[in-house]
Amino acid sequence: MTTGRRPVVAGVENSAAGMIAVTWAADEAARHALPLRLVHASEWPAGPAEAPDGTRASRHGPLHATHAFDWTTETYPDAGVPVPRRSWAERRHEADEALLDKARTVATTRRPGLEVSTATIEGRPVDVLRLEARDAAILVLGSRRLSALTELLTTGSIAVPLSAHAPCPVAVVRGPEPAAGVPQTVVVGIDGSPGCEHAVGYAFETASLRGATLQAIQVRPPTANMVAAFGSEDEVEEAQIRLSETLAGWSEKYPDVPVDRVTVLGHRVRALADAAQDALCLVVGTRGVGGFRGMLLGSVSQGLIHHAPGPLVIVPHKDDTR
Repeated sequence: MTTGRRPVVAGVENSAAGMIAVTWAADEAARHALPLRLVHASEWPAGPAEAPDGTRASRHGPLHATHAFDWTTETYPDAGVPVPRRSWAERRHEADEALLDKARTVATTRRPGLEVSTATIEGRPVDVLRLEARDAAILVLGSRRLSALTELLTTGSIAVPLSAHAPCPVAVVRGPEPAAGVPQTVVVGIDGSPGCEHAVGYAFETASLRGATLQAIQVRPPTANMVAAFGSEDEVEEAQIRLSETLAGWSEKYPDVPVDRVTVLGHRVRALADAAQDALCLVVGTRGVGGFRGMLLGSVSQGLIHHAPGPLVIVPHKDDTR
């Protein structure tokens, strides 16, 4: 990951999945000797504003100040005197700071000595994090395991556009890494397109840093002719040649990384998700065969955002940044 001192940026949300993502981001930053930047996008409404004519906005129309309850103070029976009431903005700011303090504690407990900065930025998460990605080594997002519809309206609405347009890799962390004792493997999906070249490079570097085996998987969607021919000597040899061509040069650059080359016939999303059940992470490119400039996100990458069992890293091709 050629990054200089660009930080690992983690989008922070108040959920268990959000804290798992912070932990993963802290590990990634420590492995690459990079700082960690924790960012929370705040879009909570700040409360009704008073207009120059003495009215306050409300969703039911203007409310004149002379008829409005005085929200600037609140009286507690025990105190017997008015106490200044905190505004929505003040309460929101306090909650945001508490969330970032919690995330910082999680990160520094996990990786003592890690350089960590925090920021609360006003705006929609997708807009805030898209801007943050411009100067990031990698952008890390948490992902809760929800129903398909609910996830489409929450995590997917953020992860899909960010993965499609971010100039840096985007990690979508759906769950923790496998427990100790499980053979350490990094899985990379390969389709032979130019778009997967940077994903292969990221996967090799990660496997080298983790002391893991790299499993390079080529998944071929079945057709009637392929089903009949699959398993034949010529078909297997042709598939292995294409796979080896994609990996050419990387094994020389990372001789310490054992490589397991696999070609399977099946549904790409399902096959890659199954292969990554016990993997440290699954790495894919943004678009594959048949992709075109301006396309939101490849169907395989998009499907894996919702179905990958653990950390998923989507790596853009250099021509994908826009």
